[in-house]
Amino acid sequence: MGGPGLEVAKFTLYVFMPIGFMVYFGGPGFYERYVAEHVYNFAPPPRRNLPTETSDIKKALEESRLMREQQ
Repeated sequence: MGGPGLEVAKFTLYVFMPIGFMVYFGGPGFYERYVAEHVYNFAPPPRRNLPTETSDIKKALEESRLMREQQ
């Protein structure tokens, strides 16, 4: 059996190792370096073509009103 020094070392390891993992893997630097490019390659963000002409805006509003009424 180990002494109290071993118990303190084990306790320190058990407490600070998960915290260290959360800090390292949960940080924005890790996400940008290793995860972001794969997420965007796997599922790129949807493209939204917003209407710019007045007639297109009115048409989009009318379509959204019709969809709202159908629900």
